[in-house]
Amino acid sequence: MDRDSTLPRDAFRRADETPDEQFYRQPRFVTHIDAGAIAAVTGLYREYFPAGGAFSI
Repeated sequence: MDRDSTLPRDAFRRADETPDEQFYRQPRFVTHIDAGAIAAVTGLYREYFPAGGAFSI
């Protein structure tokens, strides 16, 4: 299949073409999961890890 005929020319172009060394110089805090996944993980953490941070095995 000819990829050029099915996708726009800039389909894989980055939104910010800044060189990687410069782009990642500043920390970037982003959310990679949706609100439902965050709530599920939070619930698991609350279930398995005590609020004070110490637990016995």
